[in-house]
Amino acid sequence: MFAVLLIAATLGVQTPAPIVKNPTAVVFTCADHARDDQHEIDIVNSSGVVVQTMLVGDPPADANGDVVVTINVQPIAFGSYTFVARAVAAAVKSANSTPSDVWDRVPGAPSKPIAK
Repeated sequence: MFAVLLIAATLGVQTPAPIVKNPTAVVFTCADHARDDQHEIDIVNSSGVVVQTMLVGDPPADANGDVVVTINVQPIAFGSYTFVARAVAAAVKSANSTPSDVWDRVPGAPSKPIAK
């Protein structure tokens, strides 16, 4: 009986995923990647407001079908955000993706100090 309760209690405990700080890339798959010509990535704040839309072109998909876009989040204010992606083909846009997991924009670490 004790072993069953211990197993049940262990299964109920989940470690939350670590929150990414200052991400440098966005990765997604795109169902019509061979036919689109652009992607847009929204940076959405914790209130659901789009604070920036990045036009990221049409990078090639890797061997797994993932599209990897290098980004720079330093221009935005400190806080918690999500990413939302869209595919674009000429003037037609896809529906928005499901939002990413929450990530944080935090102050960047200073360089290594030099004693003089």
